[in-house]
Amino acid sequence: MSDNRTGAVLVIGDGIGSVQACLDLAHSGFVVYLVAPHPSLSGAMSPDTLSVPTNDCELCFLGPELIELQQHPNIRILAGSDLLSLEGAPGDFTARVQIGDNGASRTEELAVGAVVLAPTPKPYDPTARPELGYGRFQNVVTTADFDRILASPGPIAWLQCVGSRDRTHNYCSAICCLEATKKAMMAKDSRPGTEHHIFMMDMRSFGKGYMDYYNRARQEYGISFTRCRIGSVTEDPQTGELVLRYETETGELHQERFKMVVLSIGMEAAESTQALAAKLGLDLNEHGFCWTPGFAQAETSQPGIFVAGPLSQPKDTHDTVTQASAAVAKAEGLLGQVRHTLTQAKAYPPERGVADEPPRLGVFFAQMRAGIAGILDVAGLAEYAAGLPQVIHVADDLQMAGSAFREHMRAKIQELGLNRVIVATGTPLTYDSLFQEVLREAGLNPYLLEVVNLREQVAWAHYRSPDMAMTKAKDLLRMAVARARLLTPLEPVVAPVAPGALIIGGGVAGMNAALSLAEQGYTATLVEREEALGGNLRNLHHDLDGKLMQPYLRDLVSRVEAHPSIQVLTSATVQDMEGTVGDFNSRIETPGGELTLRHGVVIVATGGQEYRGPDYGLGQHPDIITQLDLEELVAGEDPRLQEAQEVVMIQCVGPANEYCSRVCCSVAIKHARDIKRINPEASVYILYKDVRAYGFREQYYTQAREEGVIFMRYDDDNLPRVETAEGLALTLHEYLLDQDITFRPDFLVLSEGILPAQGAAQVAQMLHVPVNDDGFFVEAHPKLRPVDFAAAGIFCCGVAHNPKSVEESITQAQAAAAQAARVLSQSQLSLPPIVAVVDQEKCTGCLTCVRICPYDVPKIDPTAVGVGEIMGAAYIEPVGCKGCGLCVGECPAKAIHLQHYLDEQIMAQIEALCAPEPA
Repeated sequence: MSDNRTGAVLVIGDGIGSVQACLDLAHSGFVVYLVAPHPSLSGAMSPDTLSVPTNDCELCFLGPELIELQQHPNIRILAGSDLLSLEGAPGDFTARVQIGDNGASRTEELAVGAVVLAPTPKPYDPTARPELGYGRFQNVVTTADFDRILASPGPIAWLQCVGSRDRTHNYCSAICCLEATKKAMMAKDSRPGTEHHIFMMDMRSFGKGYMDYYNRARQEYGISFTRCRIGSVTEDPQTGELVLRYETETGELHQERFKMVVLSIGMEAAESTQALAAKLGLDLNEHGFCWTPGFAQAETSQPGIFVAGPLSQPKDTHDTVTQASAAVAKAEGLLGQVRHTLTQAKAYPPERGVADEPPRLGVFFAQMRAGIAGILDVAGLAEYAAGLPQVIHVADDLQMAGSAFREHMRAKIQELGLNRVIVATGTPLTYDSLFQEVLREAGLNPYLLEVVNLREQVAWAHYRSPDMAMTKAKDLLRMAVARARLLTPLEPVVAPVAPGALIIGGGVAGMNAALSLAEQGYTATLVEREEALGGNLRNLHHDLDGKLMQPYLRDLVSRVEAHPSIQVLTSATVQDMEGTVGDFNSRIETPGGELTLRHGVVIVATGGQEYRGPDYGLGQHPDIITQLDLEELVAGEDPRLQEAQEVVMIQCVGPANEYCSRVCCSVAIKHARDIKRINPEASVYILYKDVRAYGFREQYYTQAREEGVIFMRYDDDNLPRVETAEGLALTLHEYLLDQDITFRPDFLVLSEGILPAQGAAQVAQMLHVPVNDDGFFVEAHPKLRPVDFAAAGIFCCGVAHNPKSVEESITQAQAAAAQAARVLSQSQLSLPPIVAVVDQEKCTGCLTCVRICPYDVPKIDPTAVGVGEIMGAAYIEPVGCKGCGLCVGECPAKAIHLQHYLDEQIMAQIEALCAPEPA
């Protein structure tokens, strides 16, 4: 470890993980060099990528981040580059990077303090499986190919586990089951009558909301799922149909014909991964992925080098983004003392005052090639816009590249004195920030911009009706011009940031979040309702691959309690909290009395608990126990296990029928192998619905079968039946034999689902954050903002978010700490000014806004004078307001307005829509 530290970080990759890492680092006070092998920064995400389980467009949410990445003054993108070497010590590395290719390439040396590796994965090449017909038959395609032919007629067969779960790739690629399900649903939306048939080994719907998604595919979309593995695909030379022969789990032989076969290909370690590992001296595991130590999933074998995404193990977008932020937290823990030493703020010209100027409008058609120009007559629209009132200039980007067109915009704003700008493009969600930046660079207030969505709202919605699309486009342009004439400059809301974080919950997630923040140089107060730290980890002894839990827990507790920047409050609860991002105030009840804490952020880590309901006779017989009970018996090598002849486990007990608790299959496999180790002669049976041994857990599933553990499937129509009247007995209908089998086990072990912790609902109510139907906290976006709440400054991690393993809880805790650091690293926050404002002279003090606000922001100011000199009028704290407009619409006195969406601006749009078109 070098005594010298450099406040810059090298990020390698061109996918979502690298984007997340770059933005986290840059927002937290570090210079970032992005070594991107390819010009594109969306990595493996396709243009048709929807987000499971919400089916919203990931690229629409990612778009603003890509724009911010390109514009951020402290991020330098080295497109088409490659790392040649890395020398030095953690905190003080020198990276040699080759930039460009062919004769234009050059080499640079970059001083960096840490490295984050987040390259995109390599898809499996199915030509290695010639029996499946890829490359031989025209209509055998991969899931990636299918994006381009989404509306293909059916019937269509989907073959799972191609390049996963075999002797060569003894791991699960984690994403394939839901990826195929999602694309089949998308295809059904495009062609409702098409039949889709998914052939699978198990349905590994282990993520949050994935069970509901799977059930929706079956019940609402009518997608068929069959448990088998297709050995070969042949083609009928006369019809071109693809013929699949398979055996069902009941032993029946079937033959079906399909128009198309889609191969769900897995991930594998890329050759470039091994080359990168060799350059950096990294250890790889037996599958060729980057090795990560024990409970530190974001670390590598080399200090100062951190990893995110599928480089370390196949994973989906949610886990990639989470691990990227965790890697950032580790890098910031190393470099916290040199934060802000190299960063620079972007300089803008003085803002031009426009209050006394008549409106001078410019209309710019941007991103026209992105699915707009092929449907709309852009030249005709430009001519129409030029005739609208007070429009001085019109231009489109069909002849200019993106950066050149934005430079044209800047020049025309300054040259012509434009003081309002309309941009006709795609969704404002993506493009608002891009073109607001252009206005700032031209000396205009960024809120003098109006964005017209010609892509999603016009071209894509009416692509079959060009005339209707043109009419609607003209309507939207006319409305935008009418509204833009009334836009006024707005200043951002500035809020101070109080130091430190409040962390609710002292389990493994809460402690790791506190320790991560403390290592970065921030203070943290850890509030635990029980007498001791540790949470559920106190009941666990080892994990699936043998790592010991209790030594880790003792070390973690010791480090947390000894750290001078962490205040630990046990037997304590948070009674009340008020305030907003950067400035919260909490009232905490402790054994020593009540204390008040001011803090900048909140991290929720309330954990979960094992379900212990009466299912399958729990509590009626001493030998019916849960996996958590078995954990203690195994840890003590109880003599009863040494003498047991038969142990039966039932999976998916309790709430696991409604959602997947993620860890139950792994725990059952672990304990089954433990029993075989303690007593090799014991017969161990696991009764399951689907074995969800995702990622590298598959290899332990394979080992369990090789060691003699017997797996038997059941479903909701044939549940196991337990009797205790004449001794413990269990009956199961076996599919292949088509008969009932009765067990008389020495132990019946129930894999109980995981519930939210007691008190989680009260915490949610206090913080005004949502929980889902199962009681777990709801993040801002399931894939791209997995640890944020919609309420700014509040974050979530661990089992409070959803059931997960210890390693996953640790990683998410570190990710939450990284997001918290984006707030705490600033002395003050600059927030959007689109907030509600009360005209207190019109306020009657009726409390409507106080009651209706979902964020509990409006308050009554008793010193204000309302209508008729009534004491007390409403006040809305601008830092806390989300700009939803509920209070504006409900205020009976019309005393509240929403900045940037004033009544007169909205009315001008309506009048323009209803008015006849100009001649």
